[in-house]
Amino acid sequence: MNPLVERYVDALAGVGSISEIGAGLQDTLENLGFDQYSYVHVRPPLGKRIRSFVPQSSPDGQVVHEFLASYPDDWVEHYLSRGYGDVDPTFQAATATILPFTWRDVSTRNDLSNGQRKVFNEAGDFGLTKGATIPIHGPESGLSTLNVSTSGTQAEFEDAYQKSCQDLTWIAAQTHEAFLRLSHDVPLEERVRLTDRERDCLRWTARGKTAWEVGQILAISEETVLFHLKNTMRKLGVFSKHHAVVKAILLGHIIP
Repeated sequence: MNPLVERYVDALAGVGSISEIGAGLQDTLENLGFDQYSYVHVRPPLGKRIRSFVPQSSPDGQVVHEFLASYPDDWVEHYLSRGYGDVDPTFQAATATILPFTWRDVSTRNDLSNGQRKVFNEAGDFGLTKGATIPIHGPESGLSTLNVSTSGTQAEFEDAYQKSCQDLTWIAAQTHEAFLRLSHDVPLEERVRLTDRERDCLRWTARGKTAWEVGQILAISEETVLFHLKNTMRKLGVFSKHHAVVKAILLGHIIP
């Protein structure tokens, strides 16, 4: 491991603020050849209270989770004000792999929507074209990403990326762990608790079974299944069983 990375990881054990993490992360990444970065929560882990805010220019009051970034302020404001977090193709790609990938890997895919291509194109207008994303699949279904880029040439980026790819994975994991230590645990009384039977009903619903079929599988009546599904909808704050299934998966309550 690069000695610079070792020093950064050792220093993380004693950090007392998010700004300390950001300062150390920026210095370490610059020494590895990346002059711009972002650390972003795509989906905070269950049981952690991640600080969030609403961008002043947000057209719909969309909440954005706290993040660290050294990108140009103009690009950050542009990205947030247009709600690009909902269509960012690097986030979609991060959900499907645990390995780092370059933005070129994603931008050349033929299954991107027009909105996703627009994110890439407009990032290029701000000089963000050469970069990579390191997915961080954290505890309790959390997902975050560390994104690194350079304003140098493509060759310079490729050289830095190839030399430090393994170090970047370690940096991402340790940064995420340090950030979570500084976040607040959600009080136990605020956490959603599902019974085993409620989980069973959601799990079979996620697999495409009707309430009657779930009842046959679990040896309970269709009315009892509907009762349990209604309870899960109330607990999860949703208005349909399908939305309850999606939210339960995201929160780590069930694995379909």
